[in-house]
Parts: sequence; structure tokens; C-alpha cells
Amino acid sequence: MKARLELPAGSSVRVAGPLRARVESGVVMVLGALFHRGGVFEVSEYRSYAVKALDDSVVEFEVLPGSSIEKPLPGEEVLDQWVAVADEILSHGCSRVMVLGPVEAGKSSFTALMANRALLRGLRVGVIDADIGQADIGPPAAVSGAIVEKPVLWLRELRPSAMRFVGSVTPQRVERKVEAAIVDVSWRLQEMGAEVLVVDTDGWVQGINSIEYKVEAARLLGVDAVVAINPPGFLEHALNYSMRKTRCGVHVVGSPSVKRTRDRGDRRDLRSQRYRVFLEGAYPRELWLRDIGVYGSCFFSGQPLGVEEVKRLNSIVRGGIVAASETGDTVYVVVSRPLDQQALTRLAEAVDKPVYVLDKRNVRGALAAVLGPSGEEEALALVEDIDFSRQVVKILTPFTGEVIGLVLGHIRLNSELVEEGRPLRCII
Repeated sequence: MKARLELPAGSSVRVAGPLRARVESGVVMVLGALFHRGGVFEVSEYRSYAVKALDDSVVEFEVLPGSSIEKPLPGEEVLDQWVAVADEILSHGCSRVMVLGPVEAGKSSFTALMANRALLRGLRVGVIDADIGQADIGPPAAVSGAIVEKPVLWLRELRPSAMRFVGSVTPQRVERKVEAAIVDVSWRLQEMGAEVLVVDTDGWVQGINSIEYKVEAARLLGVDAVVAINPPGFLEHALNYSMRKTRCGVHVVGSPSVKRTRDRGDRRDLRSQRYRVFLEGAYPRELWLRDIGVYGSCFFSGQPLGVEEVKRLNSIVRGGIVAASETGDTVYVVVSRPLDQQALTRLAEAVDKPVYVLDKRNVRGALAAVLGPSGEEEALALVEDIDFSRQVVKILTPFTGEVIGLVLGHIRLNSELVEEGRPLRCII
């Protein structure tokens, strides 16, 4: 069904997808981007935007089931406020912007708006997607970045130019990895000519750890402007205290009063969609462990124990250990079946160290990233098996080039590419 709307200059409508729109006459603004006569834009089923007429305009909407078009009430939309803040930051020459706020506050939308306003000024802009749980530019569990070449309404329209695999879809306990990844991706985008960098962050803003990690990431990146969307009071206070000396300071903006939100199921489904995109065309490969570096697993951080020592450990627990390694203070064992508490106690007493157990049955479906000859992440991979007797790891990956390393993550996917647990998890 099609709907043709006449929009007087200065008026707005709120649209929720899925729908497609074409500007018949006039000029309209969506997320800071301008669409003139003949301009076309699409709205996903997961998104909603304000469409504001800058001149008397006519817009034809192709309305699909589940979409809506309505006139917002006064104060419900924040488009004008967002545009004013973005333009103020850019007019002062600030070029490194971090966007913060709770889940579903509109961070990715403001990030897109900021990029669109920079494009209108003729600036080359790069976007860093540091929301590892709801990644839009790259795959989940990774910090990704892209150069924005044309107006964008959803960051999913971009393809990653740089990626750093973190291995988790929650930032807790991997904060330092996320910080390092943000900085590394920023270097890559600057090498590609980015004059403005906008960082979209995750929605973890509860507790001191979440604040400290984001403030530290901003410091390491050299952020000169922070935009906080609908922040809790303690977050606003912390940002004003920590970031008040940045050149363009902290800008607090509102969140749209009416917006399309995603529940936990929606977020899980969106992650599965992204896994499918970045694992499309994956085929089986075997990698010799002696020829590659393996990162992200406590087992592979230890010194492998020889055949005779593994036999001795098996005699203590009555079998089940397929491999073992040791660090200065810990022994790691890979088992083919569970070990009861009595067996673990005997083993810990025999080696006189804490023992961590990794269940080999959890290997299949482990999410990983393969490193190419440059040492950078080239593609995602799924681990099918680790054959410790042959010293071979079997993976599925779309990458066809030389692999020099494998970064193991903390996520396991089933055959439908839905998250179902953690692989190679160390258990005391």
C-alpha cells in the first residue's frame, strides 16, 4: 500500500519500518541526512525515525505490514536537538566523538546522524562500532569500523573496513580488549583518511566498572567531545567530572519518547543474522597447531605436557584426560568426559596446583577469528574440533588465504548460528 503525504515546511512525521519512501518534491531530513526530490530511503522493521520537511515537501511511502506513520506530539522527537548538538561539535572543529547511553537509548541512531552531518560539511568520516553485543557494522563479538561514503540511516548499511575480534558479546571482563580494539580500529580509519571519528558504544552504564572502562577508552582515543543520550544521573555526573576538560565537553541529549525497541529475543535474532552474514560461504579447513598461534584460551597459554605425563594424570583420575598444559601456578586439563569432585581433588593434590578443566565436548561451534599474514583478523570461523593427538584444529571459515593465527572467543553457536553457551570454558 502507498501513502502520499504533503508535509509543510517545518513539520514532521514519525515513521516505523518496514517501509520505503521517495521524495516527490521538496527536501526532507532524516537522521541529519537530506533527501531532495527523487531521493529514496528505507526504514528497517527494527527502526523508527522522524522525517522533517525543510521545505514544503511531498513524500510517497510504500507501507508494509507492521509499519506505521504518525504525527509526533510536541516534545516527543529530539531530531532538532540532536542536529544542533552535532553541528555545534563540528563547528568547533572537534573530530573524535564518543556516544554513550543505556540500552535502546538511540546511540547508533545518533552516531549515524553525527556521520551524516559531517558528510554534509564535506568531511571524511569514520564510524567505530564498539557495541560488541549489538554490532551493526561488523559481526558480534568484534569492534569494527567503516568509512562512511554516503548518508546512512542504520549502521548495518556499512561494511567493515577494519575489525578487531574481542570474543564476547558482553563487555564485562573484556573491557581492556574493547579499549585496545577501539584505539586500533581508529588508527586504521585514520590511515584511510578519516577526518572525523564517531564511536558508538554498548549500553552497559551500570556500576563503576562500566563508567571507568568507557572513560578510559575515551582517554586513550583522545576523544574531544562526548554525547550522552538520556544518561542516568550518576553517569552524567561522572562524565562531567572526568571529561569536562575535553575541548567540546559533554553534551547531554534526550532520547525519542516514542521509539521502536528490541527485546532480548530481537537482539539475539539480530546477532544470529550477523553471524550468518559473516560466516556465509564458510568451508572446512584443517590447521596444524604447530604452524599457527592460538589466542584466547587459558589451555593454550600453558606449556603442553608430554604423553607420559598425561598418562600419569589419567592414572590418578581413572582416564578421560586427552591433553594437559601447565603454567607457573595452574594445571589445565582437557577432558572427554566429566570428572567428579573426588577425581579433581586427587589431581590437584598430585600436581600441588589448582586444576582447571576444559570439556572437549564444548569445542564444536566455538566462535573464533582467523588471522591472515598481516596478523590482522580476516574473517570469522567456527571451530569444529581440536584433535590433540594429531595437533590439528578443524574449522569452518569463508577465508581462503594463509592463516597464521586463531583467536578463540567465549561464545558457542549451534547449527542454526544461535548462541548456546561458552566453549573451552575453564572450570575449577
